[in-house]
Amino acid sequence: MSPLARRLILALAVVGLGFAGASTWVHYKLVTDPTYQSPCDINATFNCSQVYLSRYGSVWGVPVAIGGMIWFALVALIAWFIKPVSAAGRAPQEPGGAYIFALSTIGLAAILYLGYASFFILKTGCLLCIGTYVAVTGIFLVAGASSSMSVGRLPGRLFSDVRGVFASPTTMLVATLFLVGAASSVAVFPKEGSVMSGTQGAPAAAAQASPVASDLEQAFTKAWWLQNRVDLGVPADGAKVVVVKFIDWQCPTCRLMHHQYKPIFERFAQSHPGMVKEVIKDLPLSPKCNFTMTREAHQAACEAAVAGRIARDKGKYAEFVNWIFATVPDQQALTPKDFKDKITELTGLSAADFDKEYAARIDSIKRDVADANVLSVTGTPTYYVNGVLARTDAGPGQPGSNMSPSLFELAIKLELNKAAAAK
Repeated sequence: MSPLARRLILALAVVGLGFAGASTWVHYKLVTDPTYQSPCDINATFNCSQVYLSRYGSVWGVPVAIGGMIWFALVALIAWFIKPVSAAGRAPQEPGGAYIFALSTIGLAAILYLGYASFFILKTGCLLCIGTYVAVTGIFLVAGASSSMSVGRLPGRLFSDVRGVFASPTTMLVATLFLVGAASSVAVFPKEGSVMSGTQGAPAAAAQASPVASDLEQAFTKAWWLQNRVDLGVPADGAKVVVVKFIDWQCPTCRLMHHQYKPIFERFAQSHPGMVKEVIKDLPLSPKCNFTMTREAHQAACEAAVAGRIARDKGKYAEFVNWIFATVPDQQALTPKDFKDKITELTGLSAADFDKEYAARIDSIKRDVADANVLSVTGTPTYYVNGVLARTDAGPGQPGSNMSPSLFELAIKLELNKAAAAK
């Protein structure tokens, strides 16, 4: 391998390692900090959170981003220790280039699969992921053009090459540090489900209960009373605050926001019983019941909406929500049959009964979709607090993002205080 090719591969590996490291950090923050808003969540088309929290974001509970870090680090180390060309200008039979080409072939296959899943299944791109795709492709092209040894020779010499690595004190130390670092990163990364459901203790709960700084509270309060209010046509039934949520049950962000906001509703249920009412409106991201959709985003979103309504009417709503948001590893992978089977388990309805319920309820779900369209709601989850859109401003032309738990709780408190003062 020529010095130029070696430097190019090393540079691409370092760049890719940076992108993979940033992806790992964002994924970590998403599963440990309920207030975190990813800077690469630009809009519905480019949204890293949707990708990382999907079933394609992790393998056996290990984030794909960590695998990318390990892969780029290994390629960088091999490139660093590759022997330079001989004094005569002829490249020796150096196996390092062949190993990099073999690794890049595997890496290329991985990014092709992940890219397909991201853009054609999830319908969402991740800018940080795209950065790693470019780096892997570049390494593949450079290694393929400059390797001085056939990949077919590698299996026969793999054992001796590994033994040679550990024969030198320097390479043995580097290899040991690499293996320990790789194993540690996999072992210590928090499991998404346990953090979201609170089984790992304080981080999520502490973030949800964190107070708002006085200057921020004053600014937010002033801005809150200047917001437009819309009449959503939802009866209060004695409540002073009505929170309306547009939801798609197969949306990963809906799952995340449910876990962030759930403790808030529980606290108000204790401190102000009956005063805060949450109303669910369905916005399935599927053309089967959403006339604004031109492509399938979630394969069972319409069936999920029907299942949620059946569960609510049959007194099994809490069990349904717990199942889909706390026990299912990835709700995006659920099929229409999965929802039919779950409703059968929860309520005793048969599959035929579910089909009848579907036909009877689908028009009301479409009415929710129409309501969302009138309000220009295109993403889920979207919350309204007493008719005020509960989203933070992301600037001109940007859709904004859901409020942090502390600000969401403050908005409800402001509405409660207003109602109390009006008595």
